[in-house]
Amino acid sequence: MSPAKSARTPQPTAAPPPAGGAPERRRARRTNPTAVKLDDVARVAGVSTASVSRALNTPELVSPALRERVVKAVRELNWVPNGPAKALASLRTRTVGALIPTLGHQNFALLVDTLQRELGKARYTLFIGCVDNSAELRIQQGFKMVEQGVEFLVLVGEAQPQELYDMLDSRNVAHVITYATSRKTGRPCIGFDNYDAAFRIAGHLLELGHTNFAMIAPPDQMNDRIQQRIAGARDRLAQAGIAIRPQHFTRADSRAIEGGRMGLRAILAAPGSRPTALICANDYLASGALIEARALGISVPDELSVVGFDDTEMSAHLDPPLTTIRVPSRELGEEIARHILRVLEEGVNKPPPLLEAKLVMRASTAPPPTQR
Repeated sequence: MSPAKSARTPQPTAAPPPAGGAPERRRARRTNPTAVKLDDVARVAGVSTASVSRALNTPELVSPALRERVVKAVRELNWVPNGPAKALASLRTRTVGALIPTLGHQNFALLVDTLQRELGKARYTLFIGCVDNSAELRIQQGFKMVEQGVEFLVLVGEAQPQELYDMLDSRNVAHVITYATSRKTGRPCIGFDNYDAAFRIAGHLLELGHTNFAMIAPPDQMNDRIQQRIAGARDRLAQAGIAIRPQHFTRADSRAIEGGRMGLRAILAAPGSRPTALICANDYLASGALIEARALGISVPDELSVVGFDDTEMSAHLDPPLTTIRVPSRELGEEIARHILRVLEEGVNKPPPLLEAKLVMRASTAPPPTQR
């Protein structure tokens, strides 16, 4: 059948009632998305199954009226289409999805690279969706991956749209949270404790004798990792009776070194005494701060101590080398792959304990000038 003629396809005649005259049970009343089939959608919409498929996959080939009938039926039945391979008797697609903020951050790229390599050894394919901090993109990409039949979904961070969680639960799609903890939802998690790591790096600066602090952090909407880093650092300072002055806390683009440069300029231009310690929520911001400090003639760490978070490859080669938190990205990828295979091959859904994010002390931190 030619796809271009789908909108004019004659409608199928109703099947005769079964022997005994008992009418066929209407299947359109089913609302369990795992039980609803393509035939049910076609029956409720009053079109052929081929028309349903085209309306969803190539809507430009059908009329708006037909498309609307199909969409209405899909919503009424609460149906999420399965991937084409779901029609196979095995009901297996051997595909895994991962929703990550970006591939522009070295650690996320390393995690994905490791995960893909380890899953490939077991003949699984990894689908990747870059969703930044957008709730809309997470829902869109997550739903699309499930439509295509992914058997498992990896989510970066616990702060996900409830609509996405509800869909995964209703479809019984196995999933795991990474790069964070799952304190709020209690869902399976393979990650590390951002709060604890930031708590420790702030403690390192306190131990050196610093009392005047500043912080540069990216926007934290839909980003519980950054929220936890900010909270961990602030809580550790609060234990020592210290708070970051509002004028010494600034937001910046998380993946732009320029954001760190602009952040430090804003802090130094603010009224009040100059901070002696700067906490940056990631290494990109910290790198920008180091570059800007050098450009302004500020000696690090003699006049200003700077710390980051991530331990990207460049951090050990900056001048001075950066004190930071080492995120175990490669280990996360390996552990997530092992967990996925245990779930899908053995039916064992028991994630390992949280991994450790280590404090790496280098030459960008020292006691404040008044204590030398």
